[in-house]
Amino acid sequence: MPIPVPDLHALGVEIARLRRNRGMSIDRLAEAAGVHRKTIIEIEAGRVAARVSTLHAIAHALGTPLTELVAPLCARHLKSVQTPTPII
Repeated sequence: MPIPVPDLHALGVEIARLRRNRGMSIDRLAEAAGVHRKTIIEIEAGRVAARVSTLHAIAHALGTPLTELVAPLCARHLKSVQTPTPII
């Protein structure tokens, strides 16, 4: 089964939506997350796949759980019908 491509555009739209809902500018979010403003711009535009550590910092700055922030990445993927192998 091929690995599905993450929907970076949907992630960017979600980050921009959360940022605007909280009344934050790009500069303010970048400062709060400890990243360059260009990084926020690129992520919101869906042009880059951000590191997990960067997404974690953005989620923290937005006051949202990381799992909710990245949920749009896989929203269009088909759910697997296989049961994961348990870790022993």
